[in-house]
Amino acid sequence: MKAAFKAGIEFIKKNPSIIFSIALIAIITGIIFFNSYYILDKFQESVDALLRKKAVLVEDILQVFIADSFENKENLQNKIDEVKNKDSEIRNISILIPNEGEKTFKVVASTNSNDLNQNVESNLNFLAWNNEETGVAYLNSDNSSRFWTVSKVIKKNNERLGLISLEFSLEQYDAFIKDKINKVYWVSIISIFIVLLLVLNHARLFHYAVRVTRLEEVDKMKDEFISMASHELKTPLTSLRGYVELLHDGLRKKESVEETEHYLQNMGISIERLNSLVSDILEVSRLEQNRLPIDIQEIDLLPLMEKIVEEMKILASQKQLDLFYSPVSIQHVMADPERVKQIVINLISNAVKYTPKGKIDIKMKEDEKFVYVTIADTGLGISSEGLKNLFAKFYRVKTDNTISIAGTGLGLWISKQLAIKMGGDIDVESIEEVGSHFTLKLKKA
Repeated sequence: MKAAFKAGIEFIKKNPSIIFSIALIAIITGIIFFNSYYILDKFQESVDALLRKKAVLVEDILQVFIADSFENKENLQNKIDEVKNKDSEIRNISILIPNEGEKTFKVVASTNSNDLNQNVESNLNFLAWNNEETGVAYLNSDNSSRFWTVSKVIKKNNERLGLISLEFSLEQYDAFIKDKINKVYWVSIISIFIVLLLVLNHARLFHYAVRVTRLEEVDKMKDEFISMASHELKTPLTSLRGYVELLHDGLRKKESVEETEHYLQNMGISIERLNSLVSDILEVSRLEQNRLPIDIQEIDLLPLMEKIVEEMKILASQKQLDLFYSPVSIQHVMADPERVKQIVINLISNAVKYTPKGKIDIKMKEDEKFVYVTIADTGLGISSEGLKNLFAKFYRVKTDNTISIAGTGLGLWISKQLAIKMGGDIDVESIEEVGSHFTLKLKKA
């Protein structure tokens, strides 16, 4: 599970555009949800306002015929009971008369028998009594539901007889709104689920597209490898065939030992070139399959670098290049000595190979965590475009000046991978026609 999660995180890191797709889908879903919620909320406000008007209207109608029966309490009670039975949304109807000199009202008729003949003290009723033209409406609630309470003066011949108080239930409307909101929730949840399926499908298709792109890259690399390997194998093999023929001719003609040794020396160079190519290909295979043994240990770079420089001075002198090494006292590093030697030799060999004239400087320095070995040359340099792909497999900088220089395009890739596996890295700075600085970074012990 953790591996799958990590793989997903890595996939998103490599393909950040999928985050934009997910965010866009989430925003669209959110807009749909909040739009529906906003519409329902406004609908509920409208319903509440309409119900309030309905309650006031019902009360206006009631007070017309109740005023005529006001003195007959039994008849009054029958009429409000009849009205309540006809409309299930009416919770209660009460008829109240004011007590003299007090802010309380006496219930003279009510659809709730428990309220009969009770004295009620209510600010709502008091306000309605003093606001005889319009009355008062108030949205209230209890444990079960919300309801409008409307109080209005009962008048006859402009004389105030009492108050009619009506409780108008919103239970049915609230249930309707709640049902619609629940449906909006479910629609939103289903929409999100469908969107997630679309995202997963999008991710899978995107993954397939990435795989196709990678396969195309692999196919291109394969073609480049075949082209490179064919060239790199053909050249030394052609040389070997030529020198073998020369040796046969020399033996028939009984040429001197010096000539024979010269042929054998050149054959050795060609064989070494073939061996180097095969070794590079095997190194790549082992690195990609994580089968390359690396023995990390504490090592002193100074004696190791001195041996390497001594070996490489012969190569530099063959091209009449000056090889300078400035040893400094530095802390030991944690690395594999053989791999460090392999990396440094490769970097110096490249410096010699791509420097027609001038010098090569090898310097070392350190900071709190790392030791840095820098190989600086005054060679051909590398363009900014070339630097982008410099550490890719089979990549070689192709210019008029480098076309005749042999190479597999694997050395720098192998060196960088080895450095990373030892906890370090390789960086490069370069300017065309000025030179290059390759820096190996190694962890301190």
